[in-house]
Amino acid sequence: MRPGWDIFCRVVDHFGDAGVCWRLARQLAQEFALDVRLWIDAPQTLQRLAPDALPGTRVHGVAVERWDDAAPPADAAQVVIGAFQCLPPAPYRESMRTRRSCWINLEHLSAEAWVEAHHGLPSPKPDGLVEHFFFPGFTESTGGLLRERQLLVERDRFQSDPQAPRRWLAAQRVQPAPDETLVSLFCYPDAPVAPLLDALAARPQRSRVLVPQGVADAALAAWANSPLAPGDAR
Repeated sequence: MRPGWDIFCRVVDHFGDAGVCWRLARQLAQEFALDVRLWIDAPQTLQRLAPDALPGTRVHGVAVERWDDAAPPADAAQVVIGAFQCLPPAPYRESMRTRRSCWINLEHLSAEAWVEAHHGLPSPKPDGLVEHFFFPGFTESTGGLLRERQLLVERDRFQSDPQAPRRWLAAQRVQPAPDETLVSLFCYPDAPVAPLLDALAARPQRSRVLVPQGVADAALAAWANSPLAPGDAR
């Protein structure tokens, strides 16, 4: 059996799928010295978060591979993670069965009480494979949280530097005015953003809404193209 860990990721929504899988893969490689491959079907999304993470390269100890169902990997790893109910391709699962790989279904983070009872449960498959549910959470009876060893140190350093937020914004090409209110907007295409944006537009103080590239564009376009009421301005 090929040693190491394989993580399979399908990018479905925003950057969350790619971001969680990348953080997990990087932490396993860097902090636990494991041999990790990240199979991702939309590597261009990952590159928005990690520009050097090109298919066929090894970055931060992680081998990044394009996941193409037409040509799936045939050599199963010792531990296989299907992120967010993502199924490894059929030929790969056959290799998992013959090599008795450990199969983990990485679920979404939840604070609901039922997560404790479901974390770690097996899910036997007709072909003999057994998938195990891994639920991240906030209690000792769950899988816990992704947290790099230096994360809190880096956070405290950032928060203790009054100029750090401004430097970060400048790196994103955002130069807010001293009296400007900054709002970070994360939403889905059908989100009811109009009341929020109308309220911001009605304030005497100027507001700037920061929107990550993605599906929020449709919600903003719907608001911008909606009819104006008398006296409104956008």
